[in-house]
Amino acid sequence: MTFREKIDWLTLAVIALAFAWYAMVFPWGLTGHPALAVQGGMLIVVAIAMTIVLTIPAIALAIHRPRDANAPTDERDRTITRRAATRGYYVLIVGGACCFALGYATGDLATVLNGLLASIVAAELVRLASQVSAYRRGE
Repeated sequence: MTFREKIDWLTLAVIALAFAWYAMVFPWGLTGHPALAVQGGMLIVVAIAMTIVLTIPAIALAIHRPRDANAPTDERDRTITRRAATRGYYVLIVGGACCFALGYATGDLATVLNGLLASIVAAELVRLASQVSAYRRGE
């Protein structure tokens, strides 16, 4: 397993767990300014936790295999990244369009922002899953 694949697996797991926690803990009954304040605080907590949880293993992997960590990207890596980004982009565009409809239907800014956050997270998960899948299949 290459260094990039290990980092992709790690990132995929951390993002999925962090935003699963966010979705379970968020007080969905709140609307308006209280919901925005809670949302902002929770996003700060998630961002700090993800930074710590992703940085420490990445440093450990880089120390363990410095040659793999410093290896330049080859054509295969660039192709995998490009294809995965395209798939994630489609998810992001569809999710963003759905958020406009959600905003029109509800009129609640917190709901729209949570929808946009869900679109971004889903797009990133699709991108990472596509990359991991491509590495596993040997594309």
